[in-house]
Amino acid sequence: MENVKKKRKLPWKIIFNVAIFGLTIFLIVFFIFSEGGLVDLIKSGQQVNLLWLVMAVFVHFLNIVLDATIIYLFLKETTPQVTFWNAFIASMTGQFFCAVTPSATGGQPMQVLAMSRMGIKGTNATSALVQKFLVWQFTLTVYCIIAVVTGIGFFAKFLDPAMIVFSIIGFGTQVFMIAVLLLASFCKPLTTKIVNAFLTFLGKIHLMKNVEKKKKSIDETLSSFHENNKELNKNKALLVKIYVITAVQMTACFLAPYCIAMSFGITGCSIFDMLRAQAYVSMVSSLVPLPGGSGAAEYCFGVFFGTYFTTETIKSAILIWRTITYYGTIAVSAPFAIFRDKKSLKSKVEDH
Repeated sequence: MENVKKKRKLPWKIIFNVAIFGLTIFLIVFFIFSEGGLVDLIKSGQQVNLLWLVMAVFVHFLNIVLDATIIYLFLKETTPQVTFWNAFIASMTGQFFCAVTPSATGGQPMQVLAMSRMGIKGTNATSALVQKFLVWQFTLTVYCIIAVVTGIGFFAKFLDPAMIVFSIIGFGTQVFMIAVLLLASFCKPLTTKIVNAFLTFLGKIHLMKNVEKKKKSIDETLSSFHENNKELNKNKALLVKIYVITAVQMTACFLAPYCIAMSFGITGCSIFDMLRAQAYVSMVSSLVPLPGGSGAAEYCFGVFFGTYFTTETIKSAILIWRTITYYGTIAVSAPFAIFRDKKSLKSKVEDH
């Protein structure tokens, strides 16, 4: 009797990761070697102001430092032993996993894991990150609304059916996420009912075992989570400070394209229009369920900033922008994503 070996199916995650890696390499090669790419730019003798490129790197690094500052301020409320270095490691861990996972879904869970390894209570870490995410989403929504209202003339140049659809989906998604986070943060009874109903459904279709045990565990987590949120929201001065820091962080994040444009010696570009454009690019690219919004980010950048850059410089500008804000971030944050078993807080926070 012949032994028939079963062929092992290639896991879809491996296929997905290989496809994304291939797309990333393709985009990099395209922007370097295609007509009007980086190689052609170098051959043309185009002068690039390195000081402005350093400024682009600086504003992106400032964005990361402010991100860590916000995490630190939130954590300090529930975990006095936390240090800024702990928050910086958590921030860099988030930067890495947000960049390499679809729709940045891996960022917060891995940050919670990293902070728990430091000795920070899981519910405290989760509360801080959810609050931070809520502040970011609310600020981004307001930022984009102000950008559109004050820049109708600017955005009118790009209005077409596709952009209108993207805008509606983008704003709708932001509002929906804010509503869900507010519900989870401040309405425990309704949140519990929804979660329990969902868990019951999973149990009925045999996708979850020990449903009652799971419900009890989640209920305890939600109770602790809501208590932390109540305490955090009592400190109005802290919330105002964090909203201001978030607005500054967002502005720093959106300034990179302007610095790159100035490095190419482009004159006549409005810093406010470029901030508006980058706010929109960030919102739209976040809707694409690919790591870093690959493809969509480059396309939107080309659409909005193509009016400032020439056909000889736009591809190089896109490559420099993505290198600073995406590829470079992955390289720099990767070492911080390595978890250590040793608790790093001076005084370990007890989980019970």
